[in-house]
Amino acid sequence: MKVQGNRYINNPEMIKNKVEKKTTVPQNIISEDDVKISDSARKLVETARNKVSNFHTMHFSSINGEIREIPAEYKCENLFKLDLKATSISGEQNAFEGCSENQSEVFEKWLDENASEYLTEDEMKDLKEKINAMTADVDSLNAQEGYRGTSYESVFLLSASEAGLRKVNEMYVPEQFQAGFSDMIDEYVHFNDSARNSIMERMTPDYMVVGIGSKTESYKYKSEIISDEIAFYTNEKKEISGICNQFLNGKTDQKLFCNEMKDRLNDYYGSRYELRNQSEAVEGRVSNMLSKLQHMYAL
Repeated sequence: MKVQGNRYINNPEMIKNKVEKKTTVPQNIISEDDVKISDSARKLVETARNKVSNFHTMHFSSINGEIREIPAEYKCENLFKLDLKATSISGEQNAFEGCSENQSEVFEKWLDENASEYLTEDEMKDLKEKINAMTADVDSLNAQEGYRGTSYESVFLLSASEAGLRKVNEMYVPEQFQAGFSDMIDEYVHFNDSARNSIMERMTPDYMVVGIGSKTESYKYKSEIISDEIAFYTNEKKEISGICNQFLNGKTDQKLFCNEMKDRLNDYYGSRYELRNQSEAVEGRVSNMLSKLQHMYAL
């Protein structure tokens, strides 16, 4: 990609002087900072400032008529438009890749190829409708723009969807095909989990400052950030799946199930920093997730 300005001058020193005036950084910003940082963090700061300086040089050159090639290091992919991609559990191509917005089609194709002779037309139609209900809201989330990495919503919906699909398998899929259908559910969960975790890892910064404004201010590095996030979501998945299974297996009634889920959602959204003191916003988020759950389980 090329950039070109709208006028030209034959005085490169003028360009250089403009850049130097704009990009000169006092050394004490780094060497006498109030916050003690590691050598690796210091290098990141210095590298960032050097890149800013280089980019300013390129900018001033371009507006004064000089054609410059934009370096590859400044060409960034849009992480908010990454496709959901993941291999299968065995490491081969996953059947759900490329179908992240209509995953019921993958299940339906498998049923048509394996169980069509063992189900009546009405039974097959009913089974496919149930599968679609379990996957539709996960598909809808996958189709949304913006952040596509692992989120509370993705974990909540996928956990409920998995529990529902396993119950559908147990009740409506012919017994001789239940093991195969269970493998398809495993691939479905693996695809959605792995694809979103991969994007989350790519979008996690190299480090972040914690305890800002306190005497315990420190740096939290990428590996620790990701480890904490995965641990949190793993626990949430376990808890949500447990509540769903209790209900689907008849051990809790609908009212208790909905109340448990509502309390869990309120606890999460109510603790979010960006939603503090915004009860209506919290209520809206909770209501939205509950409506998706009710649609999934036909409540």
